[in-house]
Amino acid sequence: MNRFWVCLLCAVSAVSLAQQPKPASPAQGNEVMIAAVSHDDSVLSGGIGSGHLMKPGKVGVEPIAWLTPSGEWKAIRCDENHPQECKRFEREYLSKPHTYTVVSADGRGATVQVEKMALDDECFGYGGQGTFSGASIAYAGVAAESVDPFISGEPARRLTEQEAMPIRNALAAVMGDKLDSTKELRVYSMQLGGQSVTVIQRAYQDYASKPQYSPNKSENFKFIFAIGTAKQNQFHLHYWKDNVEDENEQILGTIHLKSGRDFLITSISDPESQFFHIYGIRNGKLALIFSGGGGGC
Repeated sequence: MNRFWVCLLCAVSAVSLAQQPKPASPAQGNEVMIAAVSHDDSVLSGGIGSGHLMKPGKVGVEPIAWLTPSGEWKAIRCDENHPQECKRFEREYLSKPHTYTVVSADGRGATVQVEKMALDDECFGYGGQGTFSGASIAYAGVAAESVDPFISGEPARRLTEQEAMPIRNALAAVMGDKLDSTKELRVYSMQLGGQSVTVIQRAYQDYASKPQYSPNKSENFKFIFAIGTAKQNQFHLHYWKDNVEDENEQILGTIHLKSGRDFLITSISDPESQFFHIYGIRNGKLALIFSGGGGGC
């Protein structure tokens, strides 16, 4: 699946899509490598995983992109458009040990040690496993090789069932037949660029472990990811993921920079690939700032 076209189809008019960031070679200037870390073994893999947890103290690690202190994202120069650069990235970055610190809420402050990571020559993917200490990572998060550009900020908060119910109903009223059901929709509140944002998510891992949704009983829910604002029992939609059949998007975490920029980072998997989305505020409006990373055949 061509990720570029998927990203274009995902946008709604209220979300301005950013151009793909210019690829960057390893270790340029004051850029910091941002990585996804996951205690769930399926978050950073293609396809729809089982959601099994890794052994205690173990996480999957996958570089996402380079980030400057001012909030500019630069893609890793190793993908289907730059295959010649993959060996360089492997030699100069993946083959070396790295230490990351979790800068999102789940496991904030945890130290993640990685001896080396591997390159998938065929599918342009890269990543590996690491060990973590200093804080508990229950599910997944975002880590950085330097904490200097970051502040703690306000984490995403999952709403209670009582709080979430009117928002689910408001989304159903907006989307009509595009929304299959309000069941198993998780609702999160967060701050991005000084704005209150509501994220509604139904990823496979959100409900797969529940007995009523075992393989023989599953209701075949669609994979929902929407961003908007909720006011007075109304939902104002800013973003809707159009591919609800096989594109499984889930929150990794939010990060906050000293420069004042805030970002929401998600991991997306489909039968052919896995990649990342980074959302933020640009010119006062929600925008898809970055789409890429991961790998796909």
